[in-house]
Amino acid sequence: MIGALGKIASREIALTWGAGGSGFLPAAFFFGAVMIAPFAVGPDPRLLGAIGPGYLWLALALATLVSLERLFQADLEDGTLDQLVLQPVPLSLVVLAKALGQWLAVAGPILLVVPVAAVMLKVAPAHIGGLLAQLVAGSLALFLVGTIGAALGASVRRGGLLVALIALPLYAPVLIFGAGAAEVLVKTGELFSQPFLLVLALALGALALVPLAAGAALRLHVD
Repeated sequence: MIGALGKIASREIALTWGAGGSGFLPAAFFFGAVMIAPFAVGPDPRLLGAIGPGYLWLALALATLVSLERLFQADLEDGTLDQLVLQPVPLSLVVLAKALGQWLAVAGPILLVVPVAAVMLKVAPAHIGGLLAQLVAGSLALFLVGTIGAALGASVRRGGLLVALIALPLYAPVLIFGAGAAEVLVKTGELFSQPFLLVLALALGALALVPLAAGAALRLHVD
């Protein structure tokens, strides 16, 4: 079973990177959102340094939405999802494997540009490593939560807006606690603050519950 799930995750990574370089699109969106921040709030280093960590969380959340639409839609259109449902592997684990594959393929490039983006937003160099660690956990939670929206909107053609409308309210707890964790990190240097522990709890809870919810939503489309 582990081998089958590994192949599903590897297939997701290959499809993401093989679709005309679409794996870079969320990273480009993330970097573009960071580049326009100084034009919106002004070039004051103190102001950018104050809002920068929280703004990185917001840019990350918006960038994750770019790839969610096609997570299950292509498999539903070409019949692959029907075959996955018929496999002896539980559908919830298939969903988890696809979500983790998508996370690795899409979040990897985003997280690689986080240090550069943090420097552009005047985040202190001493805090960049801790902020990157927090964003790794937060990106996992965001992708898993967004999987629910992708599953519900799988049968809607050009359903990116619907997926975003479903996913954004679910992102709110992760963003609230993530921004709080970043603020504590910048002010006190504490990495494992209470808000960050709550982000980790949300990520672990999503690992357990989201595959079940998304799997149930996908069965509605197949049936």
